[in-house]
Amino acid sequence: MKELRTDKKFCALFSGILIIFFIAGMLKPDTGFSEFENRYLSSRPKLTMEAVRDGSYMKDYEEYVTDQFPLRNYWITLKTLTERAMLKSEINGVYFAEDHYYIEKQDKDKLFSELAMKNYQTLLDFAEKYTQKLGAGSVSVMLVPTASCVLRDKLPLLAPDDGQNLLLDELREKMVAGAWVDVYGELAAHSGEEIYYRTDHHWTTLGAFYGYCAWKEKQGQLRPDIADYDRVCLTDSFTGTLYARVNVEMKPDSIYAFVKPQEKLRMRLDMEGEWWDTIYSEEKLSTRDKYAVFCDGNHGVTEIETSLDNDRHLLIIKDSYAHCLAPFFTADFEKITMLDLRYYNGSVEEYVQQNQVTDVLTVYNAAGFSADRYINKFIK
Repeated sequence: MKELRTDKKFCALFSGILIIFFIAGMLKPDTGFSEFENRYLSSRPKLTMEAVRDGSYMKDYEEYVTDQFPLRNYWITLKTLTERAMLKSEINGVYFAEDHYYIEKQDKDKLFSELAMKNYQTLLDFAEKYTQKLGAGSVSVMLVPTASCVLRDKLPLLAPDDGQNLLLDELREKMVAGAWVDVYGELAAHSGEEIYYRTDHHWTTLGAFYGYCAWKEKQGQLRPDIADYDRVCLTDSFTGTLYARVNVEMKPDSIYAFVKPQEKLRMRLDMEGEWWDTIYSEEKLSTRDKYAVFCDGNHGVTEIETSLDNDRHLLIIKDSYAHCLAPFFTADFEKITMLDLRYYNGSVEEYVQQNQVTDVLTVYNAAGFSADRYINKFIK
């Protein structure tokens, strides 16, 4: 009888805690954007008969509850510490890898999903179309492998191969001649260097530099000398998106800018307002999203003008991997424009025609490109 009373008390306590959190969740206003995780959180899904029948409502509602759960960040920490105590090496899609690296796990099924196949074909068609329009060598394609592909030797034992190598090989073979940039080969040759952040999913400025070297070689030009750049540490206290997923103490990253002395640049965002006399947004260094110091982060349109006078205009269609890469191209082009199709709703073809674009470059991380629902805008 004593044990029964104890069990009842425990059940009552547990039920009470659940009720408290349920009520708190109902009363708490939904959070739209999480600065800590640097992403938009799920909103309450719309209840429809179709969504109930196909099962999407329950899936979306589960994501909504998970994202909007009260004291979410504290529960993430507790979950991580508990699972680490159980010797788990992958938590919340993050591998606890060697040398204090936290590497994002990629889903092989997403890399080869129906949406991914459509995206790849769109990219192939786009490269062929603009090679015909602008001429051989004017179109370049950079699909950047993520750290889980290049730094496989740091992954936990028995971590599955996510298939990025296979994907990149297939696309290279199908790509129009002269467009493919072998970023994987370049990064793999420097895998012992800090080419990816330890706490974030992006490549570092050093990784982007090697990506730029691969582009120069593809163009048949001399590789740049890293000694030509001043390497300026912008911050040594950067903890990125992977840190936010597990929310435990980590060694922070440093963010570097590679700058050339006396280089004069200016930048304008979203085709409005005044031009900035810099391409670095130093106020971002005081926020959670310190990576946004490069070109002020995500914007539909980012324009960069240089002091060159060669009538060359590079259009970069991209995700955020391009932000620390774009500054390297200021040595080659009079103007650089970046379009982020998540926020830009105009026609790419009209932009090319109306703005005297001479060269086109696509820059995406390979895993992100496969799941991007805006790639159809390439041919808009």
